[in-house]
Amino acid sequence: MAKGTGFLRFLLIAFVFLLSACASPGQPVTLSPEALAEADALLISASGNGEKRRVQLLLSAGADVNTSGPNGYTPVIRAAENGHLSVVKLLLAAGANVNVSQGGQSLLMKIVGNGDLLTAERLVAAGADVNYRASDGRTALDIARASNNRDLEMLLVQAGAQL
Repeated sequence: MAKGTGFLRFLLIAFVFLLSACASPGQPVTLSPEALAEADALLISASGNGEKRRVQLLLSAGADVNTSGPNGYTPVIRAAENGHLSVVKLLLAAGANVNVSQGGQSLLMKIVGNGDLLTAERLVAAGADVNYRASDGRTALDIARASNNRDLEMLLVQAGAQL
């Protein structure tokens, strides 16, 4: 995406959304597949940047909460990895899959690796698989132990992580 075009694309999506809000109830406005694809890409970006209002607007416009980019990143992965808990909560409430993986690690494993207790608690509460094993056999509990993070270790054990 060329520099500066992200905002213009966002305005386009916002304009279409506003048109749909103004349409009569009997005549809903549908986004084209191209516009939906653009909304999905913008959702990943906005999530990673912690832009909660923009995320809300894109979800309202029909962006797919579980879309993934070319490298397998989803909106919830981007938001969680960048420490945007309010956006993570919003995405989970909108139906984001908490058991996604990217690069061989589950989202929970990535967050445990970052040492983010609050986001890990939210993911566990949303049903994250605490026993997911990466291709090398490691789990989120193994990662918590390797970093000597007792709080995360306790959270995972209390959530049912296998010892």
